[in-house]
Amino acid sequence: MSEQHLLPQLPMGKSIYVYQLPIRIWHWVMVACVIVLIVTGYIIGKPWLSVTGEPYDTFYMGYTRMAHFIAGFVLIISTVLRYIYGLVWGNRFSRELIIVPVWSKDWWNDLWQDVRWYLFLNKECAAHVGHNPLAQLGMGTGMIFMLVIMLTGLGMYAQDSHVPFIRFFAFVQDWINNWFGGNGQMTRSLHRLGMLLLITFVTVHLYMVIREEIMGKTTLVSSMFSGFRERRKP
Repeated sequence: MSEQHLLPQLPMGKSIYVYQLPIRIWHWVMVACVIVLIVTGYIIGKPWLSVTGEPYDTFYMGYTRMAHFIAGFVLIISTVLRYIYGLVWGNRFSRELIIVPVWSKDWWNDLWQDVRWYLFLNKECAAHVGHNPLAQLGMGTGMIFMLVIMLTGLGMYAQDSHVPFIRFFAFVQDWINNWFGGNGQMTRSLHRLGMLLLITFVTVHLYMVIREEIMGKTTLVSSMFSGFRERRKP
């Protein structure tokens, strides 16, 4: 395994500052936004309540859509700011999800060892400082799902918007209609497919995080609150 990704030099019980405050804020903002988007997105696609009374009294679907749109824009803006911060001001750990060293033979060797660890073929795991290669690959895939959701969401929202900047994203639906045909339903289908893939990613992510917290050599869950990763005593 490549030594640059590991922390053999870090004494047991000592910690190292890995996740900077803006990165941690973005992480928890993203968690909140994804929860709101999944719940409200499901309700928008399949309303589950029969509301009595005049629509303008309850504004049930209106509030649901408003919450969905606000969470979507917060997620997009915070993600753009997170990537700018990582590239310009962040430490090297903040760039691990942006620049994945797929050209490195050591990275692929580490990835294979991580796969063997999660398949219970290795008895011990490596003690990574930041994201291990499997986490980099998984988070990168998750961000691709997020990009699909963001672009298709903006594409649908742009159809009824009068804001020039938002109207720019109408090209997404136009492009999908030109390639796949239809009247916008394919854009909605891709948006929902992205949500289902994102739910799958979140499920796997939670499993890997909890497993690493219990069986790994370093702290992980607590580091997303404090920013510090600590090498635990065996």
